[in-house]
Amino acid sequence: MQFNHFSIIDKPFDQVLSDLAGLGFKFDTALSAKSNLKNWLQTAPIAMTSLAATDQETVFDFLDSETPLTWDIFYAISLQLLDFVAIFDFQLTDAIPFAKSVNLPLTDLSAELSAEHLISAIYLVMNSRRQTGMTLVEHWVSEGLLPLDNHYHFFNDKSLATFDTSQLIREVVYVESPVDTQNRGHYDLIKVEIIRPQFDGKLPAVMTASPYHFGTNIKANDDKLHDMNLDLVEKPLNRIELAEPSLTLPDYPATEVPLAENNRATEHFTHTWTYSLNDYFLARGFASIYVASVGTRNSDGFQTSGDYQQISGVTAVIDWLNGRTRAFTTRQKTHRLTADWANGHVAMTGKSYLGTLAYGAATTGVAGLDAILAEAGITSWYDYYRENGLVRSPGGYPGEDLDVLAELTYSRNLDAADFLVNNPAYQTQLTDMSQALDRTSGDYNDYWHARNYLPHVDKVKADILIVHGLQDFNVTPSHAFNFWHALPEHVTKHAFLHQGSHIYMNNWQSIDFSETINAYFSAKLLDRDLTLDLPPVIWQKNNVAQSFESLAEFGGHDIEVLPLGFTGEVDQFENHYPAERFDAYSKHFQTFKADLFEDKANAAVIDIHLPEDLQVNGQIVLDLRLKLNDTKGILSAQILDFGPKKRLTDVSTMLEPKTIDRGRNFMLDDLRDLTLVDKPYQVVTKGFMNLQNRQQLTEVNSVVADDWFRVELRLQPTIYDFQAGDTLRLALYSTDFEHTGRDNREVSYAINLEKSRLYIPKSKKERINI
Repeated sequence: MQFNHFSIIDKPFDQVLSDLAGLGFKFDTALSAKSNLKNWLQTAPIAMTSLAATDQETVFDFLDSETPLTWDIFYAISLQLLDFVAIFDFQLTDAIPFAKSVNLPLTDLSAELSAEHLISAIYLVMNSRRQTGMTLVEHWVSEGLLPLDNHYHFFNDKSLATFDTSQLIREVVYVESPVDTQNRGHYDLIKVEIIRPQFDGKLPAVMTASPYHFGTNIKANDDKLHDMNLDLVEKPLNRIELAEPSLTLPDYPATEVPLAENNRATEHFTHTWTYSLNDYFLARGFASIYVASVGTRNSDGFQTSGDYQQISGVTAVIDWLNGRTRAFTTRQKTHRLTADWANGHVAMTGKSYLGTLAYGAATTGVAGLDAILAEAGITSWYDYYRENGLVRSPGGYPGEDLDVLAELTYSRNLDAADFLVNNPAYQTQLTDMSQALDRTSGDYNDYWHARNYLPHVDKVKADILIVHGLQDFNVTPSHAFNFWHALPEHVTKHAFLHQGSHIYMNNWQSIDFSETINAYFSAKLLDRDLTLDLPPVIWQKNNVAQSFESLAEFGGHDIEVLPLGFTGEVDQFENHYPAERFDAYSKHFQTFKADLFEDKANAAVIDIHLPEDLQVNGQIVLDLRLKLNDTKGILSAQILDFGPKKRLTDVSTMLEPKTIDRGRNFMLDDLRDLTLVDKPYQVVTKGFMNLQNRQQLTEVNSVVADDWFRVELRLQPTIYDFQAGDTLRLALYSTDFEHTGRDNREVSYAINLEKSRLYIPKSKKERINI
């Protein structure tokens, strides 16, 4: 395994002593280093009888002997505390080489082993992760090193698990939003579930907004899926004009409502879905809040699917936490509640739609939202269901569109009474939505413009923490990339870019992700100094197991130009498949992908052998000279790292079940990570285009049959290391059975390879050293 630590904060020695004393460790620099080691081990919640110091002495024997303490002995003991097994995982005589091999943070081994130097080394070890997924200090706290006193305790500027999760308050409130999505003459109420520890002061909140939280309507979703087997339609020439989107909020008078008795909620709950990162923060003195917004079960309104009405249903909760709007004990609004327990500071978390709503909330500039952790979030809904004037399904979900997702998340229909009263009006709205999103043309329009958060990034005040998988072709990396580059310079931003698909990374063995976010949220939400020195980009290497690297930027400025062919070289491919093969690909798009990658489908496949190492960083641009014997067409492209070798899985593997303790025997989580396996190839990036939109998104142009024309296609951004001798495989084709409409017309494509290029952005050779 490999450790990758980003959460460890360098501290002066007096703060090191203070932090250790706060845990009950008493050190004395007047004593020898060995005496201080003995005091540390005797205070720690460990079974010293199980530890060895050398290949000749147990720890007990060593501490009572005249054998001098060395760094080898210290790290032999420390590795055992970090859950490595002596003799089997490492040899006691080779502790330091082994520690280096797993990238354990080490002290300066050339320095004298003084008491002060030893204490600093102990502090570093306590901040290091154990093999089983927790830092040593957090493991010891979970084992009872500190009492559960419902007060904050910090170590290395991170909050520790000292809040009693067996006595959590679980309550429901109904927050009054500023929107009326049903036009009833009343503001929509939003159901909110709150889980918070007992505390005699005011708590910060970690909030997850998820339209899935109170249930999903899978049957309605499946019934709404669109047919993908449709021929491409020729579009009339057009220049698309867009209206500036605006949200007009109603202004309804507020009726007087009495405060609830003792200002306490009357509705409670026992169990609900929770995000394990939020559970982690619950034990550390942060309230955990879940909100689904408008059009969901037990809330009011219709599912408006990504627009700023839905976002307003989320930011209303932040307003309530800061005393700017009302909440009630029931949907009948008989009594109101104030968040007298909240300090007004909020961070948002969550993946996919959850990260999407975090992005959207940040672009409102709502006061009190201090940070978002947007994981695989959508930043423009057009870019999720469309691409370059083309209807494009997200990876793995052919036939889905925003109206399908609306059916899935309009969970009010799961309650029979709500269905009887509201479904007829909802179906009218859904019909309007299906028409507005325009599957016929695939063009950008006012409907999609109202669901694009990028034009509003100038309002962002929160710190932006982005997590995205570079193998995520559901919510593609372009969402993270575009938001990253659209943000104003004054906004603090950091990105974690991993090699997984559409997955979480908070329980991985190789990186101290939860502890890093702990250091960030402890500062931002508890009015403490942010001392964490986090690089702009933390990137997981694609060709090495459990290895992360610090980079300065997501998107390199140096360009590598690769020609696709030689003088006079032309390639071609057909669009049409025989009926039997077309039907097989339509039913099993994975079969199509395998054939495409292995040059068995209708495609022009170009292999480029790379003579030296190349790190792609950003969006590869395809500059093609193309012609087809028709007036409409689809261009699809994928780039692969082709050839058998070991590559990372894009979904995490369970290494050990229930080994991560999120508190004190609380919400145990599996230890997972991406692992190296033998693979014949790896998709690096892909892209799609309606050739009538080749100039720009808001312009529809003609395609003249049998005339050469130029196409620039920007592929999905990525960061990827190719090694000298690798083969870059480019596949150019038309219909993609996973993503695009399945157009089976008889169309021939030709590519002038001599005049076609790949423009590859690459990282500068110097990297950030942390």
